[in-house]
Amino acid sequence: MKTDEPQTQPQKTIRRRSCKWLRRIGIVALLAASALTVDYLAYPYGNLNNGRSGNIGENGLWLRYTWYFGEKSKADLTKLPQQLKDRQIRYAWFHVRYIRKDGSLRFHYPENARLIVDQIHRQAPDIKVMAWVYAGNKAGLGDVDLSNTDVRKKMVQEAKWLVTECGFDGVQWDYEICPDAGQSLLALLRETRLALPPGKLIGAATPIWVPAPFGRWGWSDEYFRKVAGTCDQIAVMGYDSGFWLPRSYVWLIREQVSHATQAAAKANPKCRVLIGVPTYGPAGLSHNIRAENLGLALKGIREAMTNKHANLATFAGVAIFADYTTDNDEWRQYSALWLRK
Repeated sequence: MKTDEPQTQPQKTIRRRSCKWLRRIGIVALLAASALTVDYLAYPYGNLNNGRSGNIGENGLWLRYTWYFGEKSKADLTKLPQQLKDRQIRYAWFHVRYIRKDGSLRFHYPENARLIVDQIHRQAPDIKVMAWVYAGNKAGLGDVDLSNTDVRKKMVQEAKWLVTECGFDGVQWDYEICPDAGQSLLALLRETRLALPPGKLIGAATPIWVPAPFGRWGWSDEYFRKVAGTCDQIAVMGYDSGFWLPRSYVWLIREQVSHATQAAAKANPKCRVLIGVPTYGPAGLSHNIRAENLGLALKGIREAMTNKHANLATFAGVAIFADYTTDNDEWRQYSALWLRK
């Protein structure tokens, strides 16, 4: 039978040193975790006013399909234009729902659309009333194949119908989930441009910018440039990012301003850039409301206004998602942090 041999002095020394290093690592890890927890719970330590407001009265708002479906009262429609003016909304994107597999728009309500457009144009002629059109592929919520030329042709026909028969000032294509460097979206935007009458706007609701190694979760600078080169406005959907730390989300939003505005300036200086901000509750793992909320999104945008890397010549404003999830407290916060200089 083999018996244990007594440890030598060098072995005991090595063991003591190893234990000390493990204790030190444990203490450092504990301190780091504690600091991270405090930062998560307390950030931004009561201060949302860093930077400055970049408001120039060109903000956007996504509005629910119930307007297009005629489910709002006459009183609601009468009040809407003044509400949009008071909130300095320049671009009102009305959801007309979704594109089917063959490229056709599922719902057609021209009478309701004309009522909306006429009411807003009459009371607030500076507001651009646009159709927000969702087209989902198999990675999103649908089966629209933009690589199919017949599908794109039908979608372009529907876009033309929305501006000529319904009176919308333009269309916003919301194609999800659009991969970085996707050529089919670029084709759709170019073909829409050729089909729409002069003066009608073409917009794109886009994923967020992400650093190059993480391209599968967003778009690169190069692709933002290509998209900006084909349309009049870009609305970056700055939510559902999966960023759970409040500080990291503020950084992310700040970077959206810098990268999207630079991309637009290089490709198409006339393209207007808006940054989408969230006003909705819990929505799965991709949206932590402790991090992704209106106040922190506006903080990130305000900080970007003093960032030398942003090109503010192409920056239009913020885009609120959405009219039906924004409560009175959030409207007051928007007014305090954004509308007031």
